[in-house]
Amino acid sequence: MNAEKFLRGAKQVVVLMIAAILFFTGCTEKPDTAINRDYMDLSVNPGDDFYRYANGNWIKNNKIPDDRSSYGSFDIVRKETDENVRILLEEVAKNTTAEKGSIAQKIRDFYFTGMDSVKADELGISPLKAELDLIQGISTTEQFQDVIARFHTFGLDPLFNGGILPDLMDSKNYRFYLMQAGIGLPDRDYYTNDDDRSKEIRTEYVKHVAKMFELAGADAETAQKNAEVVMNIETRLAEKSKTNTEMRNIPALYNKKSLVQLGELAPGFDWIRYFKNIGDKDFGDVIVGMPIFFEEVGKIVKDVSLDDWKVYLTWNLVNRSAEYLSSDFVTQDFKFFEEHLSGNMKMRERWERVVGVTNSALGEPLGELYVQKFFPPESKEKMVELVANLKKALKIRIENLEWMSDSTKQAALEKLELMGVKIGYPDKWEDFSKLEIEPDSYIMNFRRANYFAFYKNLDKFGKPVDREEWGMTPQTVNAGYNPLMNDITFPAAILQPPFFYANADDAVNYGAIGMAIGHEMTHGFDDQGRNFDKYGNMIDWWTQKDAEEFTKRTKLLVDQYSGFVALNDVHVNGELSLGENIADFGGLTVALEAYKLSIEGKPAPKPISGFTDIQRFFLSYAQLWKGNIRDKALLRLVQEDVHPWGEYRVNGAMFNVPAFYEAFDIKPVNKLYRTAEQRPVIW
Repeated sequence: MNAEKFLRGAKQVVVLMIAAILFFTGCTEKPDTAINRDYMDLSVNPGDDFYRYANGNWIKNNKIPDDRSSYGSFDIVRKETDENVRILLEEVAKNTTAEKGSIAQKIRDFYFTGMDSVKADELGISPLKAELDLIQGISTTEQFQDVIARFHTFGLDPLFNGGILPDLMDSKNYRFYLMQAGIGLPDRDYYTNDDDRSKEIRTEYVKHVAKMFELAGADAETAQKNAEVVMNIETRLAEKSKTNTEMRNIPALYNKKSLVQLGELAPGFDWIRYFKNIGDKDFGDVIVGMPIFFEEVGKIVKDVSLDDWKVYLTWNLVNRSAEYLSSDFVTQDFKFFEEHLSGNMKMRERWERVVGVTNSALGEPLGELYVQKFFPPESKEKMVELVANLKKALKIRIENLEWMSDSTKQAALEKLELMGVKIGYPDKWEDFSKLEIEPDSYIMNFRRANYFAFYKNLDKFGKPVDREEWGMTPQTVNAGYNPLMNDITFPAAILQPPFFYANADDAVNYGAIGMAIGHEMTHGFDDQGRNFDKYGNMIDWWTQKDAEEFTKRTKLLVDQYSGFVALNDVHVNGELSLGENIADFGGLTVALEAYKLSIEGKPAPKPISGFTDIQRFFLSYAQLWKGNIRDKALLRLVQEDVHPWGEYRVNGAMFNVPAFYEAFDIKPVNKLYRTAEQRPVIW
């Protein structure tokens, strides 16, 4: 459920359009610690702060490593999974005789160039020389627009971005989508907000941009002027960009335009020339995600001088390439984006950074190796059984909803019935034969990988939508729901503790992976997913009365989460995180129902470690989210992420589930107690 911005590569369009579908990133623990009393602080009343009741001692005893902005279950799992991928990479890298063009050669050379920091330092900025010369040679608006198109083909995002995605109104066919992009800060609000923190970030950002221009060869005075040019252009783009909350209104992102209409909307940009530059396909009508933004694109192209556009393009090139260049660029990039914005005190080891990039570039070939070595077949078999039980439980919940009409119920049940399930790894692996990887430089291989991904994405147009395609690799520690496909995905890497235990009792597994399954299923019926029918088409299948009732009930969640104070006077954004909060609440409700169905007719489960089975169910969920986070990182998360921090996911969702009150004897005098009227019944 995670809703990431579409910044690099057309492949990421899908992520943007289905914002808030990813669940979380997680990690490995031993089965015998499924419910760990040592993590708990039993001096805390569970009704006052269940998060610290379940995790208080762990929080006190585990400091955030210097190279992390947060540290918890999910950070640990991700690193352990990365270490497993590193083992695979080093095994492949030993094959010095791999045939040119083979997957082994591509993985080997990508990893080697990434790890070769000495060569990167020797090369400095020279791998960018061809593009820098191209920028400096711009003398006409046409040439400027040609460079925009060229940069888009290898993963940069000047001015805007775009790519192929299933048509929201006709999910059997593809459309080309145009999306907002082109800013260097991670969120448009940093440019527009008037609070002290945003002002300070803008000041430091300009300093950072100037330092990067100096590293690229400019003198101090020119670098400062260039930084101000960049800030002025990016501010104009940011002011007309949709906010993160606005981006969650998916129907508003669907604005079909012919090229003639697009030209009328943004007349300063030659759209026919742009599409000819990126390929030879006739995409027909395109979908404009943000008409106001593209109207501004048409204006700003005319208003800004070519000299200033050269500065902006240089910045976009250097900024998006920095982490793959020499150590001076890498260090400066870290100092601003990680140290200043997120509070990290130390850069991660190079192998960790390179593993992450290699996973991005060669994810499926690596995934095939990962599955063979690290994924037991029995995990997939158990997941199939759990998914069936969760579907049965959600079906029962829908059938018994008192607030929903029969016609809407029937449509919801049909959608649930057709919901697809992807577990572990794809049945058919992607073809990477056209990807070229050379032993020359890290940045060039990263660029080649983006170029390959861009044209692989464009090549989909005109073909039937591949409903078997995966949006995540097997080694991704995450899960997701895709409303355009109406399916849920659980990669191999998430099917391990603390999400899934081979030996834990059912209450623990239903509270962890069962809740995750329910969470993803509920995304099909959250405030975004409910806009799509059983086939993945954006069609309204609700009666007006039911839609109004749904909104009324979800408003209770908006108010609840907006009441949480993250830091000082900064509150959780209940509107931005609504989809996740609906899914957490729904996931807990459905998983608990499924667990109760699973033990019907069996002897009553006995307490374990002093906790009843229902208590273990809730503790299992709560201990997934144990973690510490730096203040700066928490402020970023509240502003940029659709996912609340774990504390609010625990102290929010649970206090809407009636069975939780009974299990832990929660009373009206407790701080987080919610009255029956405050607890919504949704799914």
